[in-house]
Amino acid sequence: MKHYVWIALLGVIGLADSAFAQDRLAVAVPIPAPPVVDGVLDEPFWAAVEPITGFLQRDPVDGAPASEATEVRIAYTPTALYFGMTMHDSEPNLIRGNILQRGGWIDKDDNIRIALDTYNDDRNAYMFEVGVLGTQDDALISDESSTDWNWDGIYTTEARITDEGWILEIEIPFTTIRFNDTEAPEMGIAIARTIRRKNESVFWPHIGQEYRSGIVQVSRYARMTGLRDLQKARHIELKPHAISGATHTTENGSDTEIKAGIDVKASLTSNFTLDLTYNTDFAQVEADNIQVNLTRFSLFFPEKREFFLERAGLFQFGAPRETEVFFSRRVGLDSDILGGGRFTGQVGPISIGAMSLRTSGINVPGSVGDPLNTRAGAWNSVTRVRGNVLPRMTVGGIMTSKETGAGHNRVAGADLQSRFWSSSSFLLWAAKVWDSDYAASGGSTVAGQAELILENDRYIFEITRTVIGEAFDPALGFVPRPDQKRWGGQAGIRPRFENSSWARQFFMTFGANHIQGIEGEKQSHRRRLTTRLNFQSGDNANLDVRERFERVDEPARINGRMVPAGDYRFRRLSAGFTPDRARSVGLKFNMALGDFWSGTRTELGGGVVWIANKHLTVDGSVSWNDISLPVPDGDFTTTLISTRLEAALSRKLFAYALVQWDDVSQTLQSNIRVDWIHTPGSDLFVVLDTGYLTGPLDLPRDPRWLRRTGIVKLTYLKAF
Repeated sequence: MKHYVWIALLGVIGLADSAFAQDRLAVAVPIPAPPVVDGVLDEPFWAAVEPITGFLQRDPVDGAPASEATEVRIAYTPTALYFGMTMHDSEPNLIRGNILQRGGWIDKDDNIRIALDTYNDDRNAYMFEVGVLGTQDDALISDESSTDWNWDGIYTTEARITDEGWILEIEIPFTTIRFNDTEAPEMGIAIARTIRRKNESVFWPHIGQEYRSGIVQVSRYARMTGLRDLQKARHIELKPHAISGATHTTENGSDTEIKAGIDVKASLTSNFTLDLTYNTDFAQVEADNIQVNLTRFSLFFPEKREFFLERAGLFQFGAPRETEVFFSRRVGLDSDILGGGRFTGQVGPISIGAMSLRTSGINVPGSVGDPLNTRAGAWNSVTRVRGNVLPRMTVGGIMTSKETGAGHNRVAGADLQSRFWSSSSFLLWAAKVWDSDYAASGGSTVAGQAELILENDRYIFEITRTVIGEAFDPALGFVPRPDQKRWGGQAGIRPRFENSSWARQFFMTFGANHIQGIEGEKQSHRRRLTTRLNFQSGDNANLDVRERFERVDEPARINGRMVPAGDYRFRRLSAGFTPDRARSVGLKFNMALGDFWSGTRTELGGGVVWIANKHLTVDGSVSWNDISLPVPDGDFTTTLISTRLEAALSRKLFAYALVQWDDVSQTLQSNIRVDWIHTPGSDLFVVLDTGYLTGPLDLPRDPRWLRRTGIVKLTYLKAF
């Protein structure tokens, strides 16, 4: 009974909180013909449109009038939405604009963000970010929490700097967004401007600092009305691709590849989209950053493939990086994706997502005398449903399945999330695995978590209870540490210094967790005191103290060294400095020292970021560890050096290079990608990827080139 009372109480809190939602109104004005999107607001209708004004600061002084005026005008035709925006600036010569590449760190520049809650559900939104050079980035906001910056919408922007500031013109086709299929759809809207040299952010409507997530707080948006008789014709996008490349590796020798495939996106209605893919390829995807593993558990590498990143927030379930029921990197990294589809959309308060992909079989190393085994191909599927049951409360479910000829692994789960007050939330989820390989092996196949967070801009209090069974192993998920029952929590303060000329906000948080095995035996605990000071300049400095206990029941391998079973205590002090991302030259550093198992560890790191101009950015870093353990070969160091270059000739032609070296693998790795956007949504990629062994050879004639790959990929988007 008390569980129902608790849920009812959360609903009442959500209803009370929604009563304070913004009542500001934006009106979109119909126009007879589309304007020329050129960054010049010279069409007569723009002067007749009533502008949105009255932007208020979020930073540095919450609620104060913006230091520079902003005017936003909204118009539309049956096929597209238009924004004419004037950003006044008293010192236009100090406007910052250095980012040309699409999807770059546009927040380093003066910029504008427009967020549209197209279903008017107070939870989900499309966000369009445009810099002072007209550079684009975009994102999907899901359930007022996750922000997927890897969605790429098709829209047109032009910007120019004037003697009075800068002007921006935007065209967003209605085929780019999904919305309610009604005669006069209403949408939520929020607009944010960043004045970079002042580190000032201003909003319309005002979303105060008590809402930690800022523009992600969809329930605080204003309402946009005036839209009528929008074109609802079905929309289909065909995106074929062709690839030609050559690869040479030490294991497999040389190989050439020529293949083609296609992606199809069909808007079945204004609410639902079907994506189909055949002969899927990810040759242009950025390489992973090298990580040196000094733990007992698997490392987490983020998803970077476009197909999986789009609408990724809809499929999220569980605790990120700890207990993810669906982790898309499990699909198609060690085998080819032959094809599949994804269905997403929303009807009323219900969001639906379903995805199924077929992967090929692969050959894997076998036993002596049987050098290769064939791993069967598989169907990899996930279905996710979420429903808005009360204001700011969502319930949902998930099912995943990996089916091979030899067996299956299936997961079902349910979750509830309630957001209340400003940034506070309650989360409850549970999931169970059914696997044909260990159906009779014993051990719990259930996991779940309850989490309560009370938070605003000035404080945080969090308590979490997590249980993960010994045999909870979702084949399409990421669970680095099963067999645990964990209590965790944190409490902290975040005072602001609105009258200070140099300090902006201070953070101090104490956190702890206690982990037992499912049978109740203690495994570990952690305690930490973290502090961070944010400066008015955008820089920040941190100082942390950590204490940790680990019980190892059997010898553990740490970077190739065996640590004996036993109880271990760690005490560690760390400090660091991170510069503002917009600095033309920024120096960063971090250091840490303390216990490491039965020995010691000292860590030093640092780097420099140089923004030469709008055409070139260089980011270099180095990380060094000095470790001493009382085991054979226990005294060792690790070094990781990384350099990232971003070059752009224009908003349509840019290149990335990532060069990394570490002394664990003793390999110099490079990944170079050139991207030419020859038409909107269509690219020509040139990718070079190499690995060169710098360490000693096993045999004098062994090759040092571990791999050399060159690929050219052409895509072309055709819309109907």
